Amino acid sequence: MLLSWVLTLQPEEEATVPSNQGRAAHAWFLGRVRAADATLADELHGGQGLRPFTVSNLWELGREGGPEASLLPARTYTLRATSFSPRLSALLRERVLPGLPPALSIGGAALRVVGSTTDPAQHPWAAGATFEGLVQQFTLAADVPRTVGLRFLSPTAFRVTGKKRAVPLPLPALVFGGLVDKWNAFAPIQVHPDVRRFAEECLAVSSYGLETRRVLFGEDGERGAYSGFVGRCHYYVEVPDRYWMGLIQLLAGFSLYAGVGVRTTMGLGQARKLEPRSGGRGR
Repeated sequence: MLLSWVLTLQPEEEATVPSNQGRAAHAWFLGRVRAADATLADELHGGQGLRPFTVSNLWELGREGGPEASLLPARTYTLRATSFSPRLSALLRERVLPGLPPALSIGGAALRVVGSTTDPAQHPWAAGATFEGLVQQFTLAADVPRTVGLRFLSPTAFRVTGKKRAVPLPLPALVFGGLVDKWNAFAPIQVHPDVRRFAEECLAVSSYGLETRRVLFGEDGERGAYSGFVGRCHYYVEVPDRYWMGLIQLLAGFSLYAGVGVRTTMGLGQARKLEPRSGGRGR
């Protein structure tokens, strides 16, 4: 089971907080998991490998790019967490969501919970699926499009071997290579790893609307600062092949749960597949 859980929060009083609350949201999420299953929380927190979950920043913070932002009682704020581990998803559905307290604290600010859902009818970023269902939906369709688009809601960047700084560009091999790594680490159905090479050699950026955003994590040195991109990017398959095109569509659909790029467990890389566009390559 894959899960996308959306919380709507309202501050109890006005507060000024760092505009990036990704680290605080991550700590809050693991705290809720720990209260339900301490062993699983330790597994999610430990090690250096891929994590089967994402946690967002408060979406409405940091859009102006400043280091601080105001939480206003008259507004609501969105927090989103996802899971692509059946064990974690089951815990969230059966114990964490039903036991959610009426208020929570993130970054020292008290917020009331005014909404909580995994139902896409209630929020467009809420969802639930299975790995098998995604495979059927995207690879067994009667018509597999040659185009695919992604929306990057929060700053997104990639680590590249040999480079000191993260790369703030949605290059096909980086986007889909990272997604196939996550898929194959946690899905019971493996995707051919050469999809990374197909993306690099046969997928072209056809159009985009992107902005650069800088994110501070409150750490010393360059490790605490990331330049990422937000916006939309569309890709076009230059060499049509139904098998590989289906895998590209599958991984794009998976991005809703897996996130894209670095630090997806602390607010970066919130992404999703866009609905197909009509009419050609969309250049």
